[in-house]
Amino acid sequence: MASLLQLQPHTHPRPRTSRVLRLAGAWLALSMMACTALAQNLVIESWRKDDQLFWDKVLIPAFQRQHPGIRLSFRAEEPLAYDARLESRLSTRRAGDLVFCRPFDGSVRMHAKGYLLPLKAQELEHFSPQARQAWTTDDGQTTYCLPVAYVMHGLFYNKKIFKDLNLQPPVTVEEFLHLLGRIGAAGNITPLALGTADMWESTQVVFTGMGPNFWGGEKARLGLIRGTAKFTDPGFIKAWEMMARLKPHMHPRQNDMSNADIQLLFATGHAAVYPTGSWDIDFLRSTSFAYKKPIDLGVFKPPLEKAGQTCHISVHPDFGIGVNRNSPNQAAALKFIAWLGSADFAQLLTDTLTGYFPLSDHPVKVHDPLGQEMLNWRQECQDTIRLNAQKINRVWPSMEEELWYANVKVINQDITPEQAARHIQGVHEKNSYLP
Repeated sequence: MASLLQLQPHTHPRPRTSRVLRLAGAWLALSMMACTALAQNLVIESWRKDDQLFWDKVLIPAFQRQHPGIRLSFRAEEPLAYDARLESRLSTRRAGDLVFCRPFDGSVRMHAKGYLLPLKAQELEHFSPQARQAWTTDDGQTTYCLPVAYVMHGLFYNKKIFKDLNLQPPVTVEEFLHLLGRIGAAGNITPLALGTADMWESTQVVFTGMGPNFWGGEKARLGLIRGTAKFTDPGFIKAWEMMARLKPHMHPRQNDMSNADIQLLFATGHAAVYPTGSWDIDFLRSTSFAYKKPIDLGVFKPPLEKAGQTCHISVHPDFGIGVNRNSPNQAAALKFIAWLGSADFAQLLTDTLTGYFPLSDHPVKVHDPLGQEMLNWRQECQDTIRLNAQKINRVWPSMEEELWYANVKVINQDITPEQAARHIQGVHEKNSYLP
């Protein structure tokens, strides 16, 4: 009997191995769940919906490779709704851990109400006082958002249309208007891709992007702040006079056309010139229409009043990122802030978000030829920023909204440049920051 038992197959090892494997698998799964539970989850709030793909596919994975214990999600809002909704969430402690910060007056209120965590010197070591200015208190003592990127204003054009009509980029306003007239006379191409339905373009693109060549850039902007210049001065009126001459060259339905409609009009080759800025380079290259029939893009500087004048370029600090003071994940959020100030991020931003240039002092290589061409303008022109961004908006009614209203009216030829000047100067004189 003993010999028979010894001859029976031994069946225990296989089940025991299987149980061990199952136990090991369960332990591994539990460990992974525990790690996931321990990972800190950060939410970044932004108005940059167009950049969702770049954050999801490039920027966030790059950070998480260095910080696997921190998980990030990019939550974008409609741009025009962002400010009010973010402030509401901040006031009720429902906002994300990190928030995109508008430059200058756009973020002053958030800091004044204590919503943003002041940053320390070590977090700002790669940012000059000028780079920090857009997110620093008036006394220069507290920076409450990390400077991230700036953009530049310019006018994009369709090189094929220009070649077909034997046109060259204009230098002066008269050359610009003559060029638009020739395009309009040639056929069914809209000369100027500009709409007024969203209103903001008339101010943030045309008035503050093309106007500095008329009013003299930074000198006049600072003069408005110091009370030594007025919106009724000749330079500002000349800028409005230029705007009043644009309507004949715009689409017949421009009043109903949003910025998205205008982008599409230009991206599909149905418009010749698109006044905008470097922030639109990626869209014009990556939109589905561009894949089917790419536009050969060119860019030229805002035209001068007269040839030979000093040129002025709007080089505008576009966004910073701050830490929500009520975030339960401040330590993790500050690790992200530190990464934003690194050389790795500066180059990654330049490579990924074409047309957004880092505000840190790290040297970067710009591979995009259109972006590099615009950067070269800074060597021949003087920098300025959007006219009303600093201090001038700190008035009620809002200078930003009043400029939107007045500039659309001027473009649509509903009011004269002189009427716009008097109205805006009246609003400006209520500003408590005037000396």
